[in-house]
Amino acid sequence: MTGNNKPQRFKIVFFGSGSFAMPALKALLEGPDQVTLVVTTTPARAGRGLNYKESEVAALAKEQHLTLLETSSINDPECFEIVEDENPDILIVAAFGGFLGQKYLNLGYIPPINIHPSLLPKHRGPAPVNWTIINGDALCGVSVLLMELKIDTGPIIAQTSFPTPAGLGAGELEKRLASLGAQLLMSSLERVENDSKLAIAQDETKATINRLMNKNDGYIDFKRPSLELANLVNGVDPWPGAQCLCGGKRLKLYGALSLEGQGDPGQILGLSDDDRLLMGAGTGLLAVSEVQPEGRSRLSAASFFNGCRVSTFENIL
Repeated sequence: MTGNNKPQRFKIVFFGSGSFAMPALKALLEGPDQVTLVVTTTPARAGRGLNYKESEVAALAKEQHLTLLETSSINDPECFEIVEDENPDILIVAAFGGFLGQKYLNLGYIPPINIHPSLLPKHRGPAPVNWTIINGDALCGVSVLLMELKIDTGPIIAQTSFPTPAGLGAGELEKRLASLGAQLLMSSLERVENDSKLAIAQDETKATINRLMNKNDGYIDFKRPSLELANLVNGVDPWPGAQCLCGGKRLKLYGALSLEGQGDPGQILGLSDDDRLLMGAGTGLLAVSEVQPEGRSRLSAASFFNGCRVSTFENIL
């Protein structure tokens, strides 16, 4: 711990930018402690017009009339002074998008608390939900941990898990994990306030580190087993999206399951009983609930199949 006197009511500085952070901030605002400052990233260009768009966290902070700091350089002395002047008891971090240096780790009653959507020490680093699905992990979950200088290596205060849902994209799974993470954060703060045994060191022998995802990660190779393909389709939803070629144009696939059966790789075989589009793979069948033709909106598998004029999907590479 970084301090000796435990406060009765925590003054919290919250760091967050992405949608994953929203349930946690909302839970804190409804809780017994006080959020004195919200720190988020500066507005980024988004959409076809590349207009500046503020983070969801910034929008909520303004709506709730909270003091807000937007920055692209969190470790600049000016930013640190603003946070330090709040005299915070705890810093809480969720999907912030910036690296907090050592000086932040020394603020507060304990080191900063981070919410991470994986079962640490597995999937340290970027895109943990995506890689959980792509790798075919049987379990997914959330960890609440104390921060250290090395990313996602700190001791764990609390952790919870559940079976990774079949056919669910990473974006939707992240929403479930965000809500679960908010609940776990609040119970973790209760543990801190009650002086419970705080945290347990991670097992370094079981650690895995994710790499950054890129657009090519979504390219489908229909010669791979259908289970691997289903994990890929769901794991790259919504970005970069699982992509193949349909009549020479790109097509994205969503909501995938692996089924028994056989067909030539990429061969379109019709619809399943629950109206999923069936196609061949290296082994087994790939079944998807939605597709998105290039330049168009998503379609149900049934709508696409009824108007389909090709017999086989092709790999992009």
